[in-house]
Amino acid sequence: MRYQDELFQQRETLLLDTALSLFRDSGWERVTIAQLAQHAGVAKGTVYKHFSGKESIYARLALRFSRDCLAHYRALEPAGTPLGSIRRLLHEAFALMRAHPVDVQLCLHCDRPELQARLGEDERAAMEALDREYQELFHELVRAAIDAGEVPDKPIEGLFWGVDAIFQGVMERIAAGGLGPERHGTPSLEAYFEHVVEFIVAGLTGPDPIHGRERAQ
Repeated sequence: MRYQDELFQQRETLLLDTALSLFRDSGWERVTIAQLAQHAGVAKGTVYKHFSGKESIYARLALRFSRDCLAHYRALEPAGTPLGSIRRLLHEAFALMRAHPVDVQLCLHCDRPELQARLGEDERAAMEALDREYQELFHELVRAAIDAGEVPDKPIEGLFWGVDAIFQGVMERIAAGGLGPERHGTPSLEAYFEHVVEFIVAGLTGPDPIHGRERAQ
């Protein structure tokens, strides 16, 4: 990497780190580009050399967090059986999201179609590529569990849709700051996560409700 390119990358990392720190302290909706520039010690125009605007910063932070999470999941040691590895990954995912609620809020915000339509082509392509990597990891894990006889052989894509919907719900709860125990009667997020993990596992290991119903008809 050329020296100038290295300096550019270092400054971009500084801007992202500064933005995330400000978002955590003040709320990502309220922080301005001018405030970001001031806290990073650069001119306002310098920020625009790296990002087209705040939505571009949101997207870059969401991508960085999602990539870091994916790298963490792929580095996990096998947990005895494929299904055990799935359980472990789910718990790790929920713990990471709980530890980084602002990143989760940004990921949810960047998942909105109207925001994605305003992003640059490179950012949209990066998000689509990352989505494919997550789907590939899910397919690898479930296929291993099917081959081991722990999960019935049923369409993995349908399983992915179900798990993705559950993940979205967990992310919404974390982004909102918790569960509201008076409404849900759940004593802690840990207990909630445990219930959700076992619900996902039950969905993976149970019969296929769609194709089973089709066969019955």
